[in-house]
Amino acid sequence: MSKFWWMSLSLVFVLNAHAGELELRDAWVRALPPVQKVTSAYLTVTNSGTTAMELVGGSSPIASKVEIHTSRMVEGYMRMEQLPGLKLAPGETATLEPGGTHLMLLGLIRMPTPGEVVEICLSSTQQQQFCIDATTRKSASDGDKNDHAHHH
Repeated sequence: MSKFWWMSLSLVFVLNAHAGELELRDAWVRALPPVQKVTSAYLTVTNSGTTAMELVGGSSPIASKVEIHTSRMVEGYMRMEQLPGLKLAPGETATLEPGGTHLMLLGLIRMPTPGEVVEICLSSTQQQQFCIDATTRKSASDGDKNDHAHHH
């Protein structure tokens, strides 16, 4: 990639980091069969600012909508439900992972393929947007745990 692209990417991240002090890392999207119209995404979010923040959904160029969901046991069955938001106190970290809280990419234009990079942006109640590039893979174990996606 060109130096200009990397410099632009770094500048956008610095602007977002100072605006809301939210750090996104280790993002990935689950690759599913091409006929599926939904998939999930996972990442780690840290509020490194001094005020509480609430994320209320997001966007991606490959989906009509990005929602925050959680999986939980209800009467002996695992159920998935949409959350109205994800609150993060100053210094708090939330890990969005399989089997727990995660992002749902709904109304996919197309299913991304393994290795493809997908931009995901999260929106806060303060009208801020935080974006990250997420690598598509079949499972959590397919990724290198030390390979952090780039923020922007």
